[in-house]
Amino acid sequence: MDKTRYWFKRKRYGWGFTPATWQGWVVVVGYVVVIVAMIPAFLDAPEAVERREAALFLLFTFLATFALLKVSFRKGPTPRWRWGRKPGDNPEEDF
Repeated sequence: MDKTRYWFKRKRYGWGFTPATWQGWVVVVGYVVVIVAMIPAFLDAPEAVERREAALFLLFTFLATFALLKVSFRKGPTPRWRWGRKPGDNPEEDF
């Protein structure tokens, strides 16, 4: 049986994921780079932000976030609410 190694693990507190391998960190850093790189591309001057530029920035931010979530859900365990370490935690899935 081929065991899948998750790129993300469940957070110890709350709901969601945290990177667990270098591949997961590359995905998260890539997301941040894309968001930060879009800022100067869509904002010509800080005092004059056009509606079209703001709408495009929000659209691209939404698409990048959607891609991040899709990879996280595909390469991580099923998320669930956690509040601390439990005896039944799986070290392959939970921090």
